[in-house]
Amino acid sequence: MRLLAPSVAALCLSAALSLPAAAQEAPRFAFFSINQLVRSSKKAGAIFSELEITGKGLQEKLQAKGQELQTLQQQLNSPSLDPEKKEVLAKKYRDAEFEAKKMQEDSQGEYQRVEKKVGEAITKLAQPIVQQLAKEQNLQMVLSDQAVNILSWADEVWMKGFTAEVAKRLDASEAAAPAAAAAKPAAPKPVAPKPAAPKK
Repeated sequence: MRLLAPSVAALCLSAALSLPAAAQEAPRFAFFSINQLVRSSKKAGAIFSELEITGKGLQEKLQAKGQELQTLQQQLNSPSLDPEKKEVLAKKYRDAEFEAKKMQEDSQGEYQRVEKKVGEAITKLAQPIVQQLAKEQNLQMVLSDQAVNILSWADEVWMKGFTAEVAKRLDASEAAAPAAAAAKPAAPKPVAPKPAAPKK
């Protein structure tokens, strides 16, 4: 779920090269974090909940299959198990093991599909706000916090400030929509024409 995740070094270099040597100035940039947005915005959090629900459901299925394998293994290890039954049980265990492996692969694919879908949905909502806020703050670039693992220190409050403002505007845009609809005046009722006066 990356909105903007180029390397810091590449971005800083390209920004420096784009300015004439005599007119170089300190870069103006901010950090944006989708993870922080998900935690601080109700709207982004609601979209992200689909991924959490999917992950929980897949995990429960995998745990149930793992429990089934464990039970079969315990039965196979029983010293009192009849040799004929043991062969049948061994085949059942192999089949269950194959199913578990397939389930693991399918679950991973399903989780990644939903993760991509959720990431794209949040990005689609956040990107226009990120761009507008960057213009308002006269920034040269906005970096994803996923690209800053080379930093040894940063002001945490400053780093979170940009995303906090995006979250605030994102949730405000949702609150403003119903308010605007409620404030819209109702169409005037048509006035019934007066009956013509009877002719004398």
